[in-house]
Amino acid sequence: MNLFWLTKHQQQWQASIKTDHKPQAVIISGHQGVGKKSLLDLLLADLLCGAQQPACGACQNCRLFQLGSHPDIKKLVPDKNLIKVSMVREVTQFFTSTPHCSAHKVAIIEEAHLMNKAAANALLKILEEPPGSGMLFLITNHKQSLMPTIRSRCVELAVHLTPDEELRLPDWLSEQGDWQVDQIVDALQLSDHHPLSALQILQDEQLDLVNEHLDLILQVLSGQASVSAVARQLSELEDLQFWQHLQRYFLGLIKSLLNPRIPEINAAHPLNQFMKKAPKVVHILIELNDLIQMIMVNLNTQIKKQLLIESVLIEIKKPFNGGR
Repeated sequence: MNLFWLTKHQQQWQASIKTDHKPQAVIISGHQGVGKKSLLDLLLADLLCGAQQPACGACQNCRLFQLGSHPDIKKLVPDKNLIKVSMVREVTQFFTSTPHCSAHKVAIIEEAHLMNKAAANALLKILEEPPGSGMLFLITNHKQSLMPTIRSRCVELAVHLTPDEELRLPDWLSEQGDWQVDQIVDALQLSDHHPLSALQILQDEQLDLVNEHLDLILQVLSGQASVSAVARQLSELEDLQFWQHLQRYFLGLIKSLLNPRIPEINAAHPLNQFMKKAPKVVHILIELNDLIQMIMVNLNTQIKKQLLIESVLIEIKKPFNGGR
């Protein structure tokens, strides 16, 4: 699969390697679904290859990397949404030995923004005295959550799409599967034009799930179902992604109301027309998104989700019941 929007970042990296200006610490940042891990794989292939750049794909280092068993790579992943200090100390230990078969030892911290304070301070010590053969990659969706002193000691690769690259996404998605044009448009809007997220929406048939839950909301607004019954069904959805899709749906409706040239998300769904009948509909939709944000923040807490969802549905319903 050709992730064409990563080419510019890979070329930037290859140019730095050829001039031997390899940074010892790199932050790969960007929104979820833009291909940060895919870019890292491209960079590591070039970095570890013992033959040439771009990677030859045939030498021992390339084969070990392709098998996911390269001895000079250490990867940290969050444990219960947390990168702990003990995990970062493993990186310190990892860097004390010399590389096995490549010129570098590479440590990767996924979701680096989930480091607690102790872990961040331990990482800072590594950055202050970087090992000669070691390279550190931090992957994050939220770079601003990293300590400023950590960010200042790293080179950043911010994965993004240019406007021209965004225009190519519908054609790219159509090459990945047999989907209708309106499905591709909706997937791109629900994913905020993050290509891999849009692809996942289409592959997992998430648009059908979104439609099912928009149906439930419409049933509440039109009096065909009770608030408590629908809230109970929605409270069983513990996937943050659903609430993100719902939030983007309402944000998309706001954008289309303010600028008719912007297409509505899921324009054929009757909820769109129903919502437009409400007085001060934009104000209502903004409040809705604030309430959905509250649900997402408290999704994994002890607060009862059903009560939160009921409050959202009640707020949605008020304008259609004369403010009651």
